[in-house]
Amino acid sequence: MRTHNPSVTGRPCDVLTTAAQSSCWRIIPLLTLALAWTGGCAGPSSLGLETQFEKELNSSSIIQEKLSIQTQDRLPAGMAIVMSSDHSRATPALTDNSWLQFAAKVKQEVQNQVPLSVEDVIRLEEIPSGDKLNLLDGLKATKDLDVVLVLLAANQEITGPAQFDLLPEVSRLNGQQTENHATVELGLLDIKSGKLLLRALGRSHATLEQLDVPLTSNRYPRVRGSAMTSAIYPEEGKALETVRVIALHEALDQAVMKLAQQWTDGVGASTPSSRTS
Repeated sequence: MRTHNPSVTGRPCDVLTTAAQSSCWRIIPLLTLALAWTGGCAGPSSLGLETQFEKELNSSSIIQEKLSIQTQDRLPAGMAIVMSSDHSRATPALTDNSWLQFAAKVKQEVQNQVPLSVEDVIRLEEIPSGDKLNLLDGLKATKDLDVVLVLLAANQEITGPAQFDLLPEVSRLNGQQTENHATVELGLLDIKSGKLLLRALGRSHATLEQLDVPLTSNRYPRVRGSAMTSAIYPEEGKALETVRVIALHEALDQAVMKLAQQWTDGVGASTPSSRTS
């Protein structure tokens, strides 16, 4: 993802004055980071669902058939959160300590926007496709479920030097700027056929501005999400975790919104009128 071209990156330092050359090491890395961020904003087109599962061409009729035998207007479903991904450039976005809280958020958001009733949540280390589809047998056997919402999550993180203002009368201070790009992929899978009924991808990013030498300040660390109207100011020790969580949650919001739209367009069902926990 990150490239280095000596003929391009080396030229600015050759033409700058002696005074300006001292700050060149700051300009060029930030320029490189900007190019990397620009190239990475789109993110991967899939974290693995499209390559691992065949798409069901008659998904609308199949979902409607499954809904027709339910006493309520919601389709019971399991949920499988995959802790790792085959996408080579992505690092795991969830940790052993955070996946349960994230699962609760996913369940709530999905049930608020899609006529699904999430009956059980499991954690997997790999995508349950092909001969590994039996990883989902427990959901069908214990909960009598025949669809599962598979979630893949990953992020990419870039950190580089930066300078920040503290007060108008104080010179700019050295620090680090971290940008975290998160991707969340959701797929509604028919356990019996092993085919993908619906799929949605959400992407977002969040930025952390952090001083090299922590100071007592209400301005740093500062975290901004791409969908946030104002910044937040976490504790120094929780700053990195905060920027990752915000990017991940914003990507999740996008993915769920797109899944709900696909459901409405394909199945014809409206957003759930009643919310379940």
